[in-house]
Amino acid sequence: MALLDKIGHVLTADITKDFKLKKKNEEPAIEVSFVNHLKKRRSIYDLGKKVRYSQAYIAELIQESVRSCPSAYNSQSTRIVVLFGESHQKFWDIVKEVQRKNVAAHVFEGVALKLDQCAAGFGTVLFYEDQAVIQQLQKKVPFSAEDFPVWSEQTSGMAQFAVWTSIADAGLGASLQHYNPSIDYAVSDFLSIDKNWLLRAQLVFGSVEGPAPEREEPKDQERFRIYA
Repeated sequence: MALLDKIGHVLTADITKDFKLKKKNEEPAIEVSFVNHLKKRRSIYDLGKKVRYSQAYIAELIQESVRSCPSAYNSQSTRIVVLFGESHQKFWDIVKEVQRKNVAAHVFEGVALKLDQCAAGFGTVLFYEDQAVIQQLQKKVPFSAEDFPVWSEQTSGMAQFAVWTSIADAGLGASLQHYNPSIDYAVSDFLSIDKNWLLRAQLVFGSVEGPAPEREEPKDQERFRIYA
C-alpha cells in the first residue's frame, strides 16, 4: 500500500529551475542539444526568398528528415511533394483562387494577405498519406483496422515536425498550413497526384524576415504530471 501511495504521488513542483536536463554523473547543468534544436522550431509568417542553400540541398534535407521518422508497422505511408520556384508560386495561386470561392468577400482580403505571405516564401512541402498502404495494412491486420488511419495521422505529424525542425535548425523560417481538403482536387490536378494520396498539411518555408509572434505558454502544472 505504501508503494502504491508513493507511485500515486504527483510531483507538482517546477523541477526545471533546478534540473535543467542534467545528464547522469555530470556536475555542470547542461541542456541536451536536441532540445535546443527543437526550440528553434517556431511559426514564422514573415518569409522571404533570401536562402543560401540550393534547392537540391533542401530537398535532400527534407527527404532525410522523413526517412528518419518512425511509422506504425513500418508502414512508411508518408508521401512528400516539394515545390520551388514557379511550382511554389502556382500552388499558392491555386489556394488563393479556391479560397476566393469559399470565403465571404469581406473576409477574403485578410485571407489573401496571409496567402501572399506564404507565396513570398522560398518553397513549400506538401505532406500526403498514401491510403493504399493503409488499406493494405487493414486487410493484413484486420483486428487493428480501425487504428491504422489514426496511426497514419501520427506518422504524418512526426514527419511534419521532423521536417519543420530540420528546416529551422538550418536557419530558415517556416509555418504549417492546413488548406486541405478544399484545395485537394485542384492541387491534385495541377501536380498529377496519385488518387490514393491524401493531403494532410502544407509547410511553407523561406528566409526569416521577421520574428516569431509572441506566444503564451500554459503553466507546467496544467500540462505535466510526474510520478515517482
